[in-house]
Amino acid sequence: MFQGKISGSDLGQTKQTYIVSSTTNQRETNEDSFQLFSLIPAIGQSLITVLAVADGMGGHAHGEEVSREALRKVSLALFEHLTVERSLNNLEKAPPLDTESLSQALLNALEQANAHVKRMVEANKWGKAGSTLVIAAILDDIAVVTNLGDSAMFHYQMSKGQLTKITEDHSVAGVLLRAQIITPEMAQHHEGRHRLEYYLGCPNLPPEPPVYQVTLALGDLLLLCSDGVSSSFSNEQMNKIFTEAGSNLSVIAEHLVMEARQLGETDNQTLILWQHHSKAVTAFDTLIQ
Repeated sequence: MFQGKISGSDLGQTKQTYIVSSTTNQRETNEDSFQLFSLIPAIGQSLITVLAVADGMGGHAHGEEVSREALRKVSLALFEHLTVERSLNNLEKAPPLDTESLSQALLNALEQANAHVKRMVEANKWGKAGSTLVIAAILDDIAVVTNLGDSAMFHYQMSKGQLTKITEDHSVAGVLLRAQIITPEMAQHHEGRHRLEYYLGCPNLPPEPPVYQVTLALGDLLLLCSDGVSSSFSNEQMNKIFTEAGSNLSVIAEHLVMEARQLGETDNQTLILWQHHSKAVTAFDTLIQ
């Protein structure tokens, strides 16, 4: 596990504090991938922070390569759409980016990444390889989020002590849960909870891919994770971990990973835990674990 601390220069934007943890757990290889970076759409405009987690389809060969390539393609597509297209040969001052444009950029990135993964899998004759994806693009006090598969994002409202799962799982169990055929408790143990309906590399994306918007207050937390972190917990169990740890990100991350294992989790475990702070600070403080 890599550990380090990085401080950056003052970009006049949003202070970012985060932790990343990625472990193999009881698997031979780690099929998860993660990505964190920032984009400036145009000079003088608000910086966009991008957080993403991908999980190569468990049990399939080359999951590690697929998840890594999925995030690489998503990242390149976002840079192309949000920065290059808005600035190339543009003599006019680019208008400020809004959440609608950011949502469209995420959907465009999903389409490009899905096509890329399908071509890669077919060219290499890898069979039914694929990857989940959960990605958040944060602009000022708004996080725009989309996902495919069962990697998830949660929002912890510090002022209320309340954890909310923002994304919905694209699994057989997720379909039954949304149809109210099974309860959240039943979905935790349903045999279809790991059988994915949609993922990067699937034949067709959802007719209307999900896009969520989350308003962030000072101190709020975002958790993006593979199912090896979240699938064994009830929302109440996860909420308790956040509430008891307060704003100690290291403690939250450690307890999520270890308590999931105590509940029997054997899959790879990757998480990004990000805290929202005030604007216009002097540095980015990051902690990668």
